[in-house]
Amino acid sequence: MAKKKKSKIQTPEWILKGKAPPEEKKKKGKTFKVRKCPKCDSDNVQVVVGEEAKGMWKCNNCDWKGTDIVREELTEEEFMKYLDEKGEEVA
Repeated sequence: MAKKKKSKIQTPEWILKGKAPPEEKKKKGKTFKVRKCPKCDSDNVQVVVGEEAKGMWKCNNCDWKGTDIVREELTEEEFMKYLDEKGEEVA
């Protein structure tokens, strides 16, 4: 019985053409990270210090506790709009 040849890993096309790797879908420019409660969508959340589970968060509005916090990455323009809608003072 003849042995089956293993297929070789193929070099990506962008390497063969001498180009840079394709960019990930990352927001350009300065970005801001906002963390929100998954229960009430409030950004009034904080890390709980002293809990056994690492990464424990607490919402100060609805008293939710957990590790599955909602994370958003906003561009500067989106962040300014977010603050404006929230009623925060923007200088």
